[in-house]
Amino acid sequence: MGFNLFLRGVAMVVGAGQGMGRATALSFAEAGVRGLICADINQSSALATAEEARKIASNKDFDAISVACDMSNHQNVKDLVAQSAARFGRIDYAANVAGSFGKSRKAFADTPDEEWLQLQNININGVFYLVKEQVKQMEKQERLETPLTSASRPGERGSIINLSSAAAVIAVPGGAAYTHTKFASNGLTKAAAQDHGFNGIRINAVLPGYTMTPGLAGFPGATPEGAQKILDANTLHRFAEPKEIADTIVLLSSPRNSYMIGASILVDGGQTITAENE
Repeated sequence: MGFNLFLRGVAMVVGAGQGMGRATALSFAEAGVRGLICADINQSSALATAEEARKIASNKDFDAISVACDMSNHQNVKDLVAQSAARFGRIDYAANVAGSFGKSRKAFADTPDEEWLQLQNININGVFYLVKEQVKQMEKQERLETPLTSASRPGERGSIINLSSAAAVIAVPGGAAYTHTKFASNGLTKAAAQDHGFNGIRINAVLPGYTMTPGLAGFPGATPEGAQKILDANTLHRFAEPKEIADTIVLLSSPRNSYMIGASILVDGGQTITAENE
């Protein structure tokens, strides 16, 4: 028998319309979840992901829905969680992948106030709203038992993974508006994990490096020369594939990682260790 992740519950992926979010939703479907909520600000993209997930799902009882959600709108987030719970009865694994790079790259003192506040609203407030409402739902749920469950290793009420960034370890030149939100996301993750871990809810963060997504292609100020400089500084000399980040998120969501909580996991091809040694 192959290595079983025991992912038998319901997964929610926010930002499921493209890139790492889409890859994460599809990885959950492959891993055996019984239900999948594909949420995105663009519902047509979320719907396309849900339809693809149905084709590749390994659980014969699998079902998926798509929901439009602007994570920076607290009421939108409340509605997302309520609709998901009404459909599936619970949310076992949440992956908060959506976010924004911003529209420009400027030195710290030249950063426009409006861009600073906009990224706070999406990347900090949005994650706060999501984790807050996901935790509230998970606290209502019975612990999900698996073959790993024992008296000393109880089942879990839920797992939440926040997508942070390697930029939360090393600053991105000209990216103050983005970088500070990812430092904040790591702190939010640790604080929430501390407060709710005792109740069977694990909250962790994944910090990807440069990944081949539409967001990277549209990164402000991106040039072929800049891309080559990044690759030269990467231990593996390549960008990550979205599925590599997605599979990490799914692995960390598994009850096989039941003792991991409040962690910030780098998945960056050695980008940060190279920077440390320069």
